[in-house]
Amino acid sequence: MADQARILRVMIVDDEEPSRSELRYLLEQLQDIEIIGEFSSGEAAIKAFASLRPHLIFMDIEMAGINGIQTAEKMNIGPVLPLLVFATAHEEFAVKAFELNAVDYLLKPFSAKRVGKCIEKVRLLLSDSVPTDARKRETGQPAYSLHKLAIEHNGKASVIDTKDIVAAYCTEGQLSIRTADKCYYTNMPLQDLQSRLDERLFFRTHRAYLVNIEKIREIIPWFNGTYNLLLDGFPEEIPVSRQQVPKLKKLFGL
Repeated sequence: MADQARILRVMIVDDEEPSRSELRYLLEQLQDIEIIGEFSSGEAAIKAFASLRPHLIFMDIEMAGINGIQTAEKMNIGPVLPLLVFATAHEEFAVKAFELNAVDYLLKPFSAKRVGKCIEKVRLLLSDSVPTDARKRETGQPAYSLHKLAIEHNGKASVIDTKDIVAAYCTEGQLSIRTADKCYYTNMPLQDLQSRLDERLFFRTHRAYLVNIEKIREIIPWFNGTYNLLLDGFPEEIPVSRQQVPKLKKLFGL
């Protein structure tokens, strides 16, 4: 018998029966996949998902009634945070999908190779050391971190790799997200950005600053036991508040 902690409990939500059947068949060819429910509408899926407690939901985007984006927004509540994979025949929904913390985005018609790669990605996101059923939403943090981030500003959304972020900081009522070659602006609160990023890679130095630990080039002692940081690709020194100094010292063994 397969290790129960490693079985992926999967829901399929699609209003077209042929698409559901195709995806179910491809998933059944993979090991340790349990299809716990198929639903032809977002409304039916919303009613069932809390009791079914899926680890992974394959969600069609264009459906009658409420669409997949709206369904996913309503599902992203409660103690259990399922992973989402959106499926559609149209590429233009990709940005919105990543804004909703989708871990992948499949184009129809499905292929066995592409579905297999998707499942591999999901398994990588789920730590081997923690049973999947134990993954709860804690202190507002997601059960996984995004590799891609959609930054919306003035009606447009730019998609960037989160590892390319050097720092993020609040200025003049907006959040600035700096990469090595560009600065993006958004109305997203800094706390929301932090919740989407890998806490092992990003350090909140101050209530107004978030930095990529791998970009720290120099740690400069400052007044009253505080520090400033110099980052690769960032022209100014970043302050470290007194409250965050112990964490900084622990990170670098100071």
